[in-house]
Parts: sequence; structure tokens; C-alpha cells
Amino acid sequence: MNILLIAPRSDFPDHTPSSLRIPQMSLLILAELTSPEHQVAVIEEEIEALPRNESWDVVGITVMTATANRAYHLAGLYRSRGAKVIVGGVHPSTLPEEASRYADTVVVGEVEGVWGQILHDVEAGNLRKIYRDDAPDINKIPLIRYPGRGRCIPLTFDPLIASRGCPKGCEFCCVHKVYGRKFRRLPVERVVEQIRRRRSKRVIFLDDNLASDRAWALELFSRLKPYGLKIFAQLPVGFILDSELFHAAVSAGIKGIFVGVETIDEAGMVHFRKAVPEEGYAKAIRRCHDSRVLFHAALIFGMDFQKVDIFDRTLDFILKHSVPSVSAYVLTPYPGTALFERMMKEDRILHFNWSYYDHLTPVFRPAGMKFDELVEGYLRFRERLFSLKGILARFWAQLRIDPLTYLLSNMAFRHTTGLLREHYRRYFSWMESEKIGL
Repeated sequence: MNILLIAPRSDFPDHTPSSLRIPQMSLLILAELTSPEHQVAVIEEEIEALPRNESWDVVGITVMTATANRAYHLAGLYRSRGAKVIVGGVHPSTLPEEASRYADTVVVGEVEGVWGQILHDVEAGNLRKIYRDDAPDINKIPLIRYPGRGRCIPLTFDPLIASRGCPKGCEFCCVHKVYGRKFRRLPVERVVEQIRRRRSKRVIFLDDNLASDRAWALELFSRLKPYGLKIFAQLPVGFILDSELFHAAVSAGIKGIFVGVETIDEAGMVHFRKAVPEEGYAKAIRRCHDSRVLFHAALIFGMDFQKVDIFDRTLDFILKHSVPSVSAYVLTPYPGTALFERMMKEDRILHFNWSYYDHLTPVFRPAGMKFDELVEGYLRFRERLFSLKGILARFWAQLRIDPLTYLLSNMAFRHTTGLLREHYRRYFSWMESEKIGL
């Protein structure tokens, strides 16, 4: 069979430079799980055009909420041409009934244990509407072959998965619903074997928390030391404050850490059950700086306990501590999260146009400030942080770390910020046309 695997693009008019994109891995896993008797093409639509005038027997689409509308459009297009369309990913896993209206089959949860059965059922003509693996085994994740130059995955990073599951259960996150609360890890030797297949010395772990099992993480970092890697990973601030763990990671080659700071509010710390005051974050930032590790802070605006002064206070915090890299998001109540369920009960969700569930666009009525205050405060925060003045103010502290990556990432965020006002103008125009009241 001819099989096409697609990661659809979002509707936001911005394409992140390939050198800064977080690479996909799910489609590469599917390609590896597919029997060699089939022909497989993998397309990340953000950086590659879909093939034209080709016939496909099976089309698999991985779907996030922000790409759901595009995914459903593509599903209808390929079904009209005779292909069997299978959708999976976070969004179909949380809303399988919705997804099943647009596709022949929906995969709920992890796909590794059911993909072979799906292809067998396609050939046998008895494809089911829903497939799920009730007891997923992380060891079914295969070793993947990274594409060659010019293919889907950016040349600067090779993606890795070493574990799945998150015990935290944050209200705004559905990872624990899709992958479970139990932390499941691959044997360290399997991770090392995948490392041996890399094309680049720059690797990025896509795990939600690489260090949930401390002893396993220490063993992993010890085994990675001989490979001379430049490692990027998502880890909590407590990892940085754990001297033994952090220095083991530095010895292994860690160069960048994505930290879910979420908010600098003390009320937020209580809400997220984090016992890390501002001084703790300041210490973690200094420790990363002294070890030449990029500290990337992920922030969320629009949470119920935040007031309109949160934007100025957060900007002051970032400038005071010269935080080198920042992802600033608007709170998004994604389907499948406790936040979505709570806001539905409170009648605070404005609409279900999934294209706007994109981390950037307010789709709910905030509690601690007015809707317009959230929009303008968020825009003003980004415009000031990623202004040339804001970038230069933090630049000098990055000279010992990675000044080129600092400039590239901040200029990319500056570019995206420049598109936001027009994005919001179209958004408000759409809401007005749909008579959506605030």
C-alpha cells in the first residue's frame, strides 16, 4: 500500500525557522513500525508541501488542537479520493467522537501497539472506528531512522523519546490523560542505541520530564557523557537546584533546559504545588548561566489568580535576572484538560473554533482581569520583551553561553510578535461576525 503520514500546519501565519523548530517524532515512529512491503511518505506541512497528483491507500494524520480544522479538511480531501484516513494524536485522543466524524479510524492514546493491526485491517477490509491500546508498552517504541538532509526534521536537532507519562496532572495539561500518570522509561541502553543513530551532535529530548526517575536519569546522563552531545530537554526547576543531577547533566553535555515556570505569582506557586520562591528561580538561572546552559522559561498569562499587573511584574523579573529565552503563552483550555471541564461548567469558554486554540489567542473569559486587558497586556509584554531594547538588555549576560542561539530565538519571537496584532484583528472580526459576546 502507498501510505502518506502528515503533520498538518496551523492557521497562524508564521513559520518558525527550521533551525528553531521542535522536530516531530511520532510520524517517524509510524514509518518505522510500517512493514517494508508498504511505501511510506512523511510530510511535516509547516516546512514541506503536500505531494500533488499522487494516489494513496492510507493517510495517517497526527492532530493537535490548533491543527484540528486543517486536519479534518485534509481528511475529507483524501477520503474523497478513496484513501482510508486514520487520525491520532492529542486532540483525537481527547475528542474521539468528534474526530470519528471526519476520519475512517481514530487512534486513542499511544499508537505503537495498534498500528500493525490497523494496516492489517485496512487490507482485510474490516477497519474499526476506534483503536486503543489499554496497556501500552513503552518498549514498543522502535528505534527510528532519521531522515536525510532536506527532509522533515531540521538539521540542527535530532529528536529523542526516553520516557512517557507525568504524575503531576496540572489543570491546563492533558499529558497525564493521553500518556498516563505513571512515569514509564525506556532502558538506558535503548536510549543510547538511538543516540548512536543520530546525524547531529545536537539532540532534543521530547519527554515531558526527563528526570522523574532520579536514579534512572543519573544513569542516563552517565552513559551519554562519551558522545560529546549538545543536549536540550524539558526539566523542572527542582532538577537544576539538585546539584548532583544538574552537574551530571552538564557533564553529559546539556546546553538548554526548557522550564515550565508558568507564573511568578506566589499564588501560582501554591496553585501548582511548587515550593520554589523567586529566589529559587533566581538561583537556578544563575546556576545555568555559570554552567553555560540556556535557561528557557515557559510562562502562561490569563490564569484566574493573575491580575493585570502580572505583565509588568513578569517583565521586571525577566530583565532583572537576564532570562535568556522565554516562551510567553496565553492560557488555553484544551479539550481533555480539567481546565476545559471547569470552564465549561462556569460558561467561560467563548467558542470551539479549534484553530484559535493556539497558546496565543484568548478563547475564554478571564477571571482576574478583563478580556481586553489580557489581550493588550499580553501584546505589550511581548512587544517590550522582544523589542531591540529588550533583546539587547539581556544579550550581554548570554555572551558566555550561546549568543547566536540567543539572538536567533529572540529574533524569531520578535517576528511572531509582529504578526500578533493583525492576527488579533482578524480574530476579533471573526468573533464579531459570529456574534460572540464577551
